[in-house]
Amino acid sequence: MHRKKVLIVGGYGAVGRQIAQILHDRHPDLEIILGGRSPQKAAPFESTRVQTVVVDNNADDPLLYAGDNVSLIINSVNDLQDRLLMSAVRRKIPLIDLTRWTEIFQQSITKLEKTDLYAPIVLSSGWMAGTASLFAMLHSATLQNVAVDIHALYSLRDKAGPDSAAYMDRMTIPFHITERGGKRLVFPMTDPIKVQFPDGYTAKCYRLDTPDHVTLPTAEHIDSASFRISFDSKASTSILVGLVNSGIWKMISGDRFRSLRRRLLYNPGTGSAHHILIHLKGLDHNGHWVERTIAISDPLGQTHLTALGAAVQAEKLLRISKEEPLVPGIYYPEDLPDERMDISEITNFFKQYGVLISH
Repeated sequence: MHRKKVLIVGGYGAVGRQIAQILHDRHPDLEIILGGRSPQKAAPFESTRVQTVVVDNNADDPLLYAGDNVSLIINSVNDLQDRLLMSAVRRKIPLIDLTRWTEIFQQSITKLEKTDLYAPIVLSSGWMAGTASLFAMLHSATLQNVAVDIHALYSLRDKAGPDSAAYMDRMTIPFHITERGGKRLVFPMTDPIKVQFPDGYTAKCYRLDTPDHVTLPTAEHIDSASFRISFDSKASTSILVGLVNSGIWKMISGDRFRSLRRRLLYNPGTGSAHHILIHLKGLDHNGHWVERTIAISDPLGQTHLTALGAAVQAEKLLRISKEEPLVPGIYYPEDLPDERMDISEITNFFKQYGVLISH
């Protein structure tokens, strides 16, 4: 009987190594394979159940050296050409991906819809690996005609990998949101809403394009979804809003000024808490409008919360037996709850790792 093997692409990175540690500690019989372009690096922790392999998402076949009997792939680095994605599809291996901004996310869906799938593909690229959308779904399931507003407080002092800064290159690109009246084109860093976060910090939050806008409205009971962000430095938030709305940010777009843009907002520190506030408004079973607020705080920061968002998706897939497989197809993070993992178990999973959740 073969042990289950999980391949974590980007397993040396800030998010990947935390996913590896979580799954390693939860599953004593699980083998962990860390994939990256430099496998000569030392593994982030020592274990006889951890090995390394070359995986390059820019190669024609990223999984060429991954070996056989891989049970699950978790991707935590950019796969802009869908090479890893399609390599997994060809091998019929379940995959969880955390890395796609909305344009690439929709590109991937279009490809997958034209392809025969023989395993589940979980596109979990929403905020914090879909954690925000997941909890929006959990707490809106008993309502109808729901409007979802997600607000995130991004700490400039938090740990972060370079892929986490990709959103900076999309600050001048308009995007569609779904509202009760249909789709509407909006721009990043507009339509501010004042929000008080779980730690008491109050700030204006501005629109940002994330895959949550795409996935949440596909649920029958959700009519609209919006995502907004603020930084824990009011000066940095104001500077960014000014640069974007004045057109200066567009002038410094492109590869030539990428390092300048990164210096303005990507200076990761040693760590800081991450906060999310989710506001729901919908009709209850009596036809009355109700509002619900869910506050999520991870004292260990955004990379830890992202790792947990990936790990909880993996937890479900690792539990599935060959006798009762998950139907092949495209899944979103908020599709997680079912008879295998209900709202209580999912919530307790996050709380077990120190995440504070109130509603």
